[in-house]
Amino acid sequence: MPVPSTSAVRRAPAAAGLLAALLVANFGHAAQSRSAQDADTTTPAQAAGCPRPAGVQALAQALVDESLANNAEMKGVQATVAQRVAALDAARAHYLPAIDFQMRYTRADGGRQIDLPVGDLLNPVYSTLNDLLQAAGKPAQFPQIKNESIPLLRPHEQDTSLRLTQPLFDMRVSAGVRGREAELRASNQEMQAFRSRLTRDVHQAYYRWLRARQSARILDVTVELAEANLKVNESLSRNGKITPDLVLRAEADLLEIQQAHLAVQNGVRLAQAYVNLLRNLPMDEPLPETDVCDADVEAARTRLLHDTGAAEFALPAMQGMAEKRRAELARLDAALDAAKAGEDLVRARLSPQLALAVDAGIQGENYDFGGDAPYMMASLVLRFNTFNGGGDIAALNEARAVTAQLRAARAQAVQGIGMEVLDALQVFDVAYVSLRTAEKRVAAVEGAFAIAEKKRDLGQINQTEFIDARRSLTDARLNRNMTRFAALSQLAELEYAVGGTIPTEEKP
Repeated sequence: MPVPSTSAVRRAPAAAGLLAALLVANFGHAAQSRSAQDADTTTPAQAAGCPRPAGVQALAQALVDESLANNAEMKGVQATVAQRVAALDAARAHYLPAIDFQMRYTRADGGRQIDLPVGDLLNPVYSTLNDLLQAAGKPAQFPQIKNESIPLLRPHEQDTSLRLTQPLFDMRVSAGVRGREAELRASNQEMQAFRSRLTRDVHQAYYRWLRARQSARILDVTVELAEANLKVNESLSRNGKITPDLVLRAEADLLEIQQAHLAVQNGVRLAQAYVNLLRNLPMDEPLPETDVCDADVEAARTRLLHDTGAAEFALPAMQGMAEKRRAELARLDAALDAAKAGEDLVRARLSPQLALAVDAGIQGENYDFGGDAPYMMASLVLRFNTFNGGGDIAALNEARAVTAQLRAARAQAVQGIGMEVLDALQVFDVAYVSLRTAEKRVAAVEGAFAIAEKKRDLGQINQTEFIDARRSLTDARLNRNMTRFAALSQLAELEYAVGGTIPTEEKP
């Protein structure tokens, strides 16, 4: 809507007929817009007279893409997913054989000795045999031997071996893999949920910045109106047509607007800093500027309907869509699968485990590959947990409790998401319908202000009435600005509530 020019109105003739002609010329387009708004088939964008969308969605999406690539929290979420991938690879590795290489060299001193009285036992027998041989004229053939003392520990020895271990039957391995797979799906869905939240936050933060910028522009025009009003009143006061208190009233009105302008400028800086925080860039990094009109709201609404595949924003359909698409629910489903795998893992502890173990190597006092140094052993190892004090039963009860807790959390999450969709849809509907009202209000107030400005120049209106007209004009423009961006922000909220426009994994 074009802003009426103060100087143009001031130069208009004083005659009432010319004044009426001026108002018709300035607000003919607004009247046409109001006439079009009365038709039921007219959209708010058409009623606003905005020629085309200003590209705010494309600019916001560019900021979203940048934030998804640079956001610090997103990098942390991606690191969590990478951790889950590594944990899954580690669990799958238990299907494959494990090969361990071991070298052991030992030196020992002292320890127990094994005494064998071999000499005491055999020497008398050997002596008797030798005597018999000599009596027969034959030489003695049996020597005298010493008693033996064998150390239990060798002074030095080595053992070098390879051990291959292959599980043949172990239900814990498959249960562990299923659990890690479910945890990875949960992490992926958590990343998807964060993407949706970040997308919503960037859109809303950017809209908040644009709204503050537009509010600052509205107040810039209002400052010009207040300054012009002050000059007119000073002129009238010098010519003795009004009293000085009206000049002071106009000055106070100007100072009030300037103070509000400072507050809005501070809001602009804060909004810019938050957008850049999400982008992981310096707080004062420039943001792309654009003009926003009602056609942008209509374009965003049409795009969301297209992306969600809906014909209209019907509450039951949107709630059903959210239950299928929200990554938070998919994450809880994956967590439930992980909890069930945890139950299976506990049950697997009660099942037998069968493994093959093969050892091959060399051992002895020296490193030698000949003689009796090489060896090889193959073993089948069967293990069955028969009783451990009831610990496995307690662990199974704990796993079942975790599953029940997650089921309750999912049911509660479904209800909460349904409320989010309801709230986002209702607030958007109010803002969307209010676009027409806000536009009509601006057109009416602008017409009234143009008349009040002309009456002030002719001395036919007091300062209080003129300032009230100016305030109504500022309030109407700020309200239209707020309503537009409220509708855009609620579209971002509704998109998030139904699960975003990025497809998520759905359970069969």
